[in-house]
Amino acid sequence: MTLRRPKFVFDTQVISYLSDGTIPRIEWDAVRKFMSRRARYAISSITLYELLAGIEGGDEAHFRENQRRIKVLCEPEKRKFLPLPGDFVRSAVFGLALRNQSFQPHKLKTWIEVILSAQAKKDLKDGRVTLRGDTDKTYGSPLSLFADQIRRGKQADAMRLERLRKGFLSASTQETWSRAVLARIDVPSDPANVMKLQTALDAAWRYELARYELAKSQHYDFAKHDSDWLDGQLLYYLADPLIHFITADEKIKHRTKGSSQADRILGFGELKEMAQAAR
Repeated sequence: MTLRRPKFVFDTQVISYLSDGTIPRIEWDAVRKFMSRRARYAISSITLYELLAGIEGGDEAHFRENQRRIKVLCEPEKRKFLPLPGDFVRSAVFGLALRNQSFQPHKLKTWIEVILSAQAKKDLKDGRVTLRGDTDKTYGSPLSLFADQIRRGKQADAMRLERLRKGFLSASTQETWSRAVLARIDVPSDPANVMKLQTALDAAWRYELARYELAKSQHYDFAKHDSDWLDGQLLYYLADPLIHFITADEKIKHRTKGSSQADRILGFGELKEMAQAAR
């Protein structure tokens, strides 16, 4: 019987802590060694897009700092790129084909190579980046495409919660929320599919429910907490029972407490302990 290895997906904050040294390099090296031997490492499109949006929105002076975060994200060997959450659920839960052909893993790999080869942000915008072994061509990177995806998602989420706060929109039940998700990912919302989705996205639903409660408070500023939408999207990847989500945000663990998937939402320290125990 083949042992199925756990997979680890990191959020943006953990990658930032690894990049700036908040998490010591020696700990990152130990975790990478553990993942290489005993587990698998996956890069979510959400984390990647958020980091690319940081480059797009950052100035030239911070380009190297923002670029370094991409480098850290891609350091582990045998990394796998995961599609956007909706397509991931279509594939992992329902065995359906990906819909978005514009952001396939092989294309993401090329764009990352271009970004890591750039000497300055301006070179990316002007299409003046050359790749090792391919000096006859120059490349750019469509950073705005990634940043726009993030912006649109955050804006739509803030508008939805604002309508909920004002009473223009009723809070979803798990049933109506599940059917809405199925509609967005082009999967029939029959009872069997609804039940299957509820099991696959239990943590994402609990997180959504916690945000409904927060939206009722006038003190909850949607603009200041717009990254909450991204955190909720990241929880969709737990639809794969082998995936573990590594986060530096304690509120995610708090909001998903009691979920059947809660034991797969870990802090970096917990992952480090797993690595030490496996020696």
